[in-house]
Amino acid sequence: MEKGKVKELEARLREMFELNEQSRTKQDKRQAKPNANFVIRRRKGEQDKRIALTNCAS
Repeated sequence: MEKGKVKELEARLREMFELNEQSRTKQDKRQAKPNANFVIRRRKGEQDKRIALTNCAS
């Protein structure tokens, strides 16, 4: 192969590795969001309860 072609391919490969690394760091930073909304039910003399509302319109 020609030296110019080899250098061009190496540059493209480096760019692809950098893009892959950037996308991995973005995915790691994302936090999972629960699909359910929660409500806290409070009753006098009882401990607070978290109740999931899964069928609510958001």
